Amino acid sequence: YALSDGGKEVALKLVKGNSDVELRGIAQCLNLKHPNLVALYDIKTDNHGDHWVLMEYIAGEPLNVVLNRHAAGLPPELAQQWFLALARAVGYLHDHGIVHRDLKPGNIFLENGILKIGDYGLSKFISSSQRTAQTQSVGTVYYMAPEISTGNYNKQIDIYASGIILYEMLTGRVPFEGESAGEILMKHLTSPPDLAKLPAEWIPIVAKALAKNPAQRYQTIGEMAKAVEAVGQTRARQAPVCDAVPIPERAPKPQPQPSVPYQLGRQIGKMREEPILDALPVIPVTTRIAELCGSMALAAFLALLLAMLYAAFGNVRGWYEAGSIFFTTVAITWAVLIPAKLWEGRAGDAGGRRLIMLLMGLLVGSGALWLSGSLLSPELPLIAHAELLLSGRETWIFGPGFTGTPDQMKIMACFLSYFGLSMASLRWWKLADRRRTHRFSCFPVVVVGFWSLVLLMIWPSSEPAYGAIALITASVLVQWVSPWQAPPPPLARRMRLRYA
Repeated sequence: YALSDGGKEVALKLVKGNSDVELRGIAQCLNLKHPNLVALYDIKTDNHGDHWVLMEYIAGEPLNVVLNRHAAGLPPELAQQWFLALARAVGYLHDHGIVHRDLKPGNIFLENGILKIGDYGLSKFISSSQRTAQTQSVGTVYYMAPEISTGNYNKQIDIYASGIILYEMLTGRVPFEGESAGEILMKHLTSPPDLAKLPAEWIPIVAKALAKNPAQRYQTIGEMAKAVEAVGQTRARQAPVCDAVPIPERAPKPQPQPSVPYQLGRQIGKMREEPILDALPVIPVTTRIAELCGSMALAAFLALLLAMLYAAFGNVRGWYEAGSIFFTTVAITWAVLIPAKLWEGRAGDAGGRRLIMLLMGLLVGSGALWLSGSLLSPELPLIAHAELLLSGRETWIFGPGFTGTPDQMKIMACFLSYFGLSMASLRWWKLADRRRTHRFSCFPVVVVGFWSLVLLMIWPSSEPAYGAIALITASVLVQWVSPWQAPPPPLARRMRLRYA
């Protein structure tokens, strides 16, 4: 805070670090005049050669301080009006060929209900935003668009940062967090944001603004502002906290954009190439339930056909073994489809998911153990035990002949461990992901076959090996019956993560 020679209140900023970069950016913005931009007055040099920027003094507080007081996010109406003010300022910069490059709540100020954007130290002309030594690390990591790592970018990075700010205003948190800058950058490049925390009407807007591929985002900040302004127009609004902000008049007419499907990209740095997923629109719960029921029914039908073919042409010990293969295959398939549908479109911990699959495998192993009749009383055939169970006179899953002998315990441990490890050792839920690269791939089937045969070494020698057949068949059925959306062509340019 300072006073000019004429008594005007001003703010002084000492330029340190990359002074040439900041001074060039400030010089480009000295003559910009907009009610939602912090006014810049002059650049002075003192006797020691230090550079000082004279700018408008804001007596209010930055937006990040306000957000810290609202851990659950701002009221949607307030976030809507503040974002429109933000869009007005950013649109003015873009209309003058300037990309801000460091939009974040710490650079957004509020004074008497008026929002203003400041800190032009990283601003740069869009026409000159090409790869240079100064463009490898710009902005703040929580608000950094994926393409910044390449050094080639334009106003799309401000649209991406605006989407992050809108997400934070509505939820109180940024979409990507981590323990290091590298971890957060990798999430920007590879992980879809968790949009479930947003109000439903805001999800498609934020999803489009945070698309990994710049071509899939809003092409102008004015287009995004119109989408934000349209939210809630049909319902009565509360009295605004600050004046409504019009959309920039010179914003170009929005062009029809494709829907927000996911876009394949390239992995970054030394990681192997994998699909980079953009945010997907939320699928209604009723649609997911209908898809799950259809997949489960189709899986049971296909498993029945395969079991009949196996019984007719395979080396089986009668229809009983074919029936065991059928029921075990259906159990494994359903054990994959149900949790995979719950996890669809959500980022999750692979360790936690493997634990769930382990529990599913133990349930499948219990059913396979009962079907085998290994622990039932040898005096009665399996069909007799089934009749007793249906009549209510037998309720023990292992039968009245189960005494817990060492041999019986060994058989039970083999069944449970075989199916438990088979389900937990592989990422089965990937086979049911609608965003998988191919509708059907032989590679997962080969992997499942390999592990099922390796783990078969713990199977009792007196028991049939239909567990491996059921696992391999399930890996095929899960891919056949799960919904799949064909990905668009990959991005032409491979992004690489660069550290300053």
